[in-house]
Amino acid sequence: MRIFGVLFGVVLLWGACSEKPGGSYRSKKTDSIATRETAENVTIEYTDSGILKAIVESPVMIGVKNVRNPYIEMPKGIRAEFLDVKGNIESYLLSEYGISYTEQKRMVVRRNVRVLNMKCEKLETEELVWDQQKGRIYTDKFVKITTPDQIITGEGMESDQTFSDWEILNVNGTINRKKNDTLPCDEPFVPRRSRTRRY
Repeated sequence: MRIFGVLFGVVLLWGACSEKPGGSYRSKKTDSIATRETAENVTIEYTDSGILKAIVESPVMIGVKNVRNPYIEMPKGIRAEFLDVKGNIESYLLSEYGISYTEQKRMVVRRNVRVLNMKCEKLETEELVWDQQKGRIYTDKFVKITTPDQIITGEGMESDQTFSDWEILNVNGTINRKKNDTLPCDEPFVPRRSRTRRY
């Protein structure tokens, strides 16, 4: 699976690249130079065995390398689409902040995190971890999952990365929804277009 660290050099060609003042600084722990690279309006594609699995977009990405644990920070949030083997969108993810640890192949998203799958089920939480090697997402924070029939709350959640097969670890409560309630798939962050990518 391609990760941010591998693609960041290519990404700089796609987005508007700039070196911010003070773009290099000295690490106090290792006394080595840590470099920072900034790219704007970035789109990154993740593949596994040649199959496109996810597309991540962010208005700003800041890559920090030459440190013990290199990472890419997305301080203005991310929007992601997860796809099946045919290129059909299986779920969307939206958050206000993200950080990707390139060597660990792990991304953490925070603040107003929402995930919506094609079964019209929506996850809301304040922090979510995406383990790219295992293809899993999980959290130990409070979660709220809205389905066409119920609203379920609890602590902790695990799922495949497309949010198609999920489990709340400690359920706090369940509320049956009314028939005339707004469906989760009416979320405004879902684009009003075909949910199939064409290549």
